[in-house]
Amino acid sequence: MKSLKVIFTTTFLTISLMFSGLLSAQEILNTGNIYIGGVGYFSDTDRNIDDDLGIVLGGELPLSERWSVSSDYYMIRSDVKFIGGDADLDLYRVGLNYHFNQINGWQPYLAFGTGYLDLEAAGFANDETEHTLDVGFGFKRMMNDKWMLRGDYKLINGEDVHGFDDALSMGIAYTFGKRASAPALASRSTTMMDSDNDGVPDSSDACRNTPAGTQVDSRGCEIDSDRDGVVDSRDNCPDTTANLAVDSNGCPILEVTQRRQELLVNFDYDRSEVKPQYDNQIQDFAEFMEVYGNTNVVIEGHTDSRGSDAYNQALSERRANAVRDELVNENGIAAERVSTVGYGESRPVSSNNTDAGRAQNRRIEAVISVEVEEQRRR
Repeated sequence: MKSLKVIFTTTFLTISLMFSGLLSAQEILNTGNIYIGGVGYFSDTDRNIDDDLGIVLGGELPLSERWSVSSDYYMIRSDVKFIGGDADLDLYRVGLNYHFNQINGWQPYLAFGTGYLDLEAAGFANDETEHTLDVGFGFKRMMNDKWMLRGDYKLINGEDVHGFDDALSMGIAYTFGKRASAPALASRSTTMMDSDNDGVPDSSDACRNTPAGTQVDSRGCEIDSDRDGVVDSRDNCPDTTANLAVDSNGCPILEVTQRRQELLVNFDYDRSEVKPQYDNQIQDFAEFMEVYGNTNVVIEGHTDSRGSDAYNQALSERRANAVRDELVNENGIAAERVSTVGYGESRPVSSNNTDAGRAQNRRIEAVISVEVEEQRRR
């Protein structure tokens, strides 16, 4: 009785969807996708396992405007009826989906498939394996540019178990590629004119004089598959993401930005050892050089005014070399990318008449500036 009711319901809904699809004039949604979801699996009584919930994983690829090929894996973890114990049911299937026209944004489809069922259950002498055939129907609905809601019902029959299993699933899918859709044709009559021969009568055509042979939607306007604002016939860069700004040819707009990284390390009086407090800054500087591998750097060493010119010159060079050694030996920057120069006391940044000013002058400085080409966002 249960199976007879399901068969009747399936037949009724299929006929209704076919009739509704013939009346609808919306674009067909048939695109590649991978999906995950939950499934309620209702086993025939001959299997002697409880109805239970599980997960379904699958993928789908379009073959034409209306047909696609799909592959699914059902994993159900249930219990054996009456005696208890675990029952593990795994179903692997491949099939074909036939897509009707959309109905108010909902994409109905009919599913046919074949599969392989593996049942391992406590109390069974051997694992139960069999080939299956199934039929069902489902729906899809886009939530945004890439994510889709989908669900379906399948009626499954095995070669050994003569009853039917029911599987009802719901999940989300990530879509990819262009949609395998053709121009949606409006209902025609001999009294309706179609001046631009795009399949949409003038009375419903929002975009007159579309070029011959171009794909149009139900309003008679050219299709923009990647939704970047440039119709397919003029789009030289298909599949650009919706968050990128594009030019009149549909290609991302490139812009140049300046990236800059500075390094400042101060030293104690008459010392050239790098204090541990600067390790993180030197590491950040090295990471910047790793990201932009075509950059080189000159490390400039300085001192305050105390001491002779010759002594301060040598001290400034030792300070620059100490930071260079940490970049190369501790952070893995190639030695040929880092050079040093000492300026002694000749380039102060503050007064040498105060302790605070002299502390600022005992330093090394390094700067890297690089131009980066990036895609502009909307």
